[in-house]
Amino acid sequence: MFLSSPMPEKTTDRLQREFGQVRYSLSSDLDGKGAFGPSYLAATDTHLAVGDEAGNIRAIAMKELSSVRIDELFASARLVAVYKGPKEEQLISYTKARVPEFALFCRVLNDIIKGKEVFIPDETPKAAFCPSCQTPLRERGAHCPRCVPRLKIITRLLSLLRPHRNKVLLLIFLSALNALTRMGPPWVTKHIVDDVIRATSLVHLPFWAGLMVGLTVLALFCDISMGFLNAWLGGILVRDLRSKLHSHLQELRLEYFDKRDSGELVARIMHDVAFLHHFLIDGLPFLLLNSAMFIGIAFVLLSLDPWLTLIVLLPVPFLLFGGRWFYEHVHPARFRYHAAFSRLFTVLSESIRGVKAVKVCSREQRRKKVFDDCCHSAFEIGVNLEQTFMGFTRVTMFIMSLGVTACWYVGASRVVGGAGLTLGGLMAFVGYIWLFYGPLQWFTVILNWGTQAMAGAERVFSLLDEKPEIYDEEDAIDPGTIKGAITFKDVHFSYERGKEVIKGANFNVKAGEMVGLVGKSGAGKSTLINLVCRFYDPDSGSVSIDGKELPKLKLSPFRRQIGVVLQEPVLFQGTILDNIRFARPEATFAEVVRAARAAHAHEFIVAKEDGYDTLIGERGKGLSGGEKQRISIARAILHDPPILILDEATSSVDVETEKKLQEATARLVKDRTVIAIAHRLSTLRNASRLIVMEEGEVAEIGTHEELMEKDGVYAKLVKIQRENNKLRGEREVWSE
Repeated sequence: MFLSSPMPEKTTDRLQREFGQVRYSLSSDLDGKGAFGPSYLAATDTHLAVGDEAGNIRAIAMKELSSVRIDELFASARLVAVYKGPKEEQLISYTKARVPEFALFCRVLNDIIKGKEVFIPDETPKAAFCPSCQTPLRERGAHCPRCVPRLKIITRLLSLLRPHRNKVLLLIFLSALNALTRMGPPWVTKHIVDDVIRATSLVHLPFWAGLMVGLTVLALFCDISMGFLNAWLGGILVRDLRSKLHSHLQELRLEYFDKRDSGELVARIMHDVAFLHHFLIDGLPFLLLNSAMFIGIAFVLLSLDPWLTLIVLLPVPFLLFGGRWFYEHVHPARFRYHAAFSRLFTVLSESIRGVKAVKVCSREQRRKKVFDDCCHSAFEIGVNLEQTFMGFTRVTMFIMSLGVTACWYVGASRVVGGAGLTLGGLMAFVGYIWLFYGPLQWFTVILNWGTQAMAGAERVFSLLDEKPEIYDEEDAIDPGTIKGAITFKDVHFSYERGKEVIKGANFNVKAGEMVGLVGKSGAGKSTLINLVCRFYDPDSGSVSIDGKELPKLKLSPFRRQIGVVLQEPVLFQGTILDNIRFARPEATFAEVVRAARAAHAHEFIVAKEDGYDTLIGERGKGLSGGEKQRISIARAILHDPPILILDEATSSVDVETEKKLQEATARLVKDRTVIAIAHRLSTLRNASRLIVMEEGEVAEIGTHEELMEKDGVYAKLVKIQRENNKLRGEREVWSE
């Protein structure tokens, strides 16, 4: 269990001797003075204690405390003990890297203090540091750019080609054949020099010339075939990978998207996969061909002259060790480059999506500066990478040229000295040297492509490795046709550990009942809706439908029986007809029209030139806010679910349209469970009960009249809204 950090023996022994068995313990990365260093927090059945490396302990009796809380500070946080009297005391400080662990510890301590059953989730917080080199990770659980398992990534990358193994084998065969054809000309040159020119005989010239032409034609055939085949393989891999990434994104939990910018995800699917395509189209064939040639030519050189071969091999260790150095220094920089590009995508997307807000606020120059700063950051990282690459390439070529010069010097001496090496053999040897050094000369280029592809592949695979939603637990059952009874039992929930949004919610919604969720912004209303739809699971407690806890129900059949009208309508590119049919593609046109009439959308739809075939642009471009909202409501009506959720469904319509939608809502309430959120309290006039939320807790439950009599939180909200309406010259919210 991760709430059992090892402590120094002195501290542990003293705690157990004086206060009993330690139930929970946690280490901090800041000491008692706030400097970097270890300190410890431990809890027994009766006491809470803070200790250090020297065995010093400060203990507090649990019965003296009313609670513990977290205070967030700049770059750090602290756990504070709140006594039953007017007294508070700092317990321990820690950096932001330890937030999830201490947030959970705080929750456990409060459960112990209040005498509640302690709940600890099964999932261990992901590591904030690399377990191998202790490098801080850009996000918890991410791969360390310095310790990337290269072989594993290459294996996974090649495994994507497994469905096309026959074409891959053909590519390998063509690469080997191409290597052989390229190795032939120097050998033919040797025989032309020795058997034709030096022998002053043209008898064998046609044969050797014909063989040279034949080898050239065969090499051309192999090149063209390999190009066509590799273009197909690279293209099919990129197509399949992008499709797989998009499909996987659809299955991830919403919390994954809460922590990431859309630009970053677009960069992974488009930019990173493009690097893989570039490597597979240009780099991989070159690597296969030249690897085969490198091995083959090494044997040929040894057969021609072993001593000259040793001279040729002298630069190889430098190139190999230099390549390793290059990779280790450039690979982490590639991650920084990708991060800069992701930020660039995000800023560009925001600038396009928010162009109205930019113009209204006259912030064009500000957005230009933000984008230019991102461009400059990517430019600086890219320039450093290219300069490193170019410098290493030039040094590599210089060393190889020294090797060629040495071969000419030694080889010419051996030919003139009659050491058994002929002129033709020397010319063939020099020809093979360039074929041998060719792969090494371009080794840094392939290495550069490889580091780009490796960094891109790591980011792509890290996305694919994210756990998707569990649509069907092992013991999950089909919910059948649900009635719609909803039960919240002591539900606690937080989007981020340490920042609880729902704090012990308890309430019931009867099947077929319409309830309204009321409260200030940020009170937790939309979060309750997210939990009903099981977009998130509670940290503790349970949400049940018809008496069955949500994790025990198969997810897809359950969600198909929920209709949701979101606060911000989500429409897709296509026709109005397609958008209304989104939840039920098989619906007839007559059913679509009935749903549109119920949502009071039919009138404005038929008024358009193309009616229901009117094309909608990106995010509903071409429609007003109210029109988009009504199409979204029509979609939910057509869905005809047992549970209907209206999250500020009338926030974008005028008073007259709102009245019509209230009439439509009144018809929808019959025989279905409806949960409605609205800031305009008049929208909830048809609700049988109101659930009032305040700071994540259920403050009040009752009808409008009952809550007004209590003169509590709800009554204050109504009074404030009445005053606002009077100021705007509008009618009273509630008629009495």
